[in-house]
Amino acid sequence: MNKTNIAFVGGRGAGKSRISRKFGKGSGRLTLSTDTLVSFEAGGLPISKIVEREGWKKFRDREFELLKKLVSMQDLVIDCGGGILVEAPEEGAQESVSGRKLELLKHCHVVYVKRDMDWLLEKGSADSNRPDLPGAYKELLMRRLPWYESAADFILDMRGIDADDAIDLLIKKYGKV
Repeated sequence: MNKTNIAFVGGRGAGKSRISRKFGKGSGRLTLSTDTLVSFEAGGLPISKIVEREGWKKFRDREFELLKKLVSMQDLVIDCGGGILVEAPEEGAQESVSGRKLELLKHCHVVYVKRDMDWLLEKGSADSNRPDLPGAYKELLMRRLPWYESAADFILDMRGIDADDAIDLLIKKYGKV
């Protein structure tokens, strides 16, 4: 399989969007955001409104369908939403890792933007454009962080480096188009 796309995963607030945009610009690749595109395909509704109107399951299905389209393209940087590896739970159940999205991401180089738990808890708090997360955010992160790590081809550990250092590392690893 010839992987040309690079997908960024990690917790809400990890800096995936900023790093992916800067990397896309520096490497000459088009950067697309799953959250932005899902919102666009839903008539411009913010993610919080999509979830409010349609529920988490429909949102996760929208995310899956979009990811199918993106992985079929070439030389993209894909800025994945924090829940890209998540499957919506049945009523009353806990969320689980999404096997169908993991299969799609195998067509990409997956970069996990790793941050300390304290960083994520501070930066990942809800805002008006993001839906409230089910359950306590720390518990959700504890469940999801191993999923990001296991999906990753490359772990971009942000401890002690800034975004510019991260871009330099990524350009060395993945080059320019």
